[in-house]
Amino acid sequence: MKRILIIVLLCFTFVSCATTNTHTNEQIVHIVLVWLKEQGNQQHIDQIIEATKQLKEIVELKKLNVGKSIPSDRKIVDDSFDIGIYMTFSSVEDMQSYLSHPKHKRAVHSVFRPLAANIVVYDFTDQTN
Repeated sequence: MKRILIIVLLCFTFVSCATTNTHTNEQIVHIVLVWLKEQGNQQHIDQIIEATKQLKEIVELKKLNVGKSIPSDRKIVDDSFDIGIYMTFSSVEDMQSYLSHPKHKRAVHSVFRPLAANIVVYDFTDQTN
């Protein structure tokens, strides 16, 4: 009887750990596309890229990539934006904390809004891990 109980407990622990590990490996992806008021203005592109790099200091941000749009002749590719930003977070709560962080708010108000004609955001869970 003890042997069966131990086996059941081990199986339960294994299933519980596997479920927990799958859940904790899920991360949040936050993609931001920026269209400038003065499309293609290199100075404005550089300002937004530099302001974005400063956001790396926010601890909730796991990964940050930023760069210019790549021109494409393929019909399926939307290359109309000027700057793309790719970020990852460990959770929705971390992303929300990042969004309310004073450095993020300052960058949005002092750099992004004055230079951007349009900003589009895509948030989704990364389920590849």
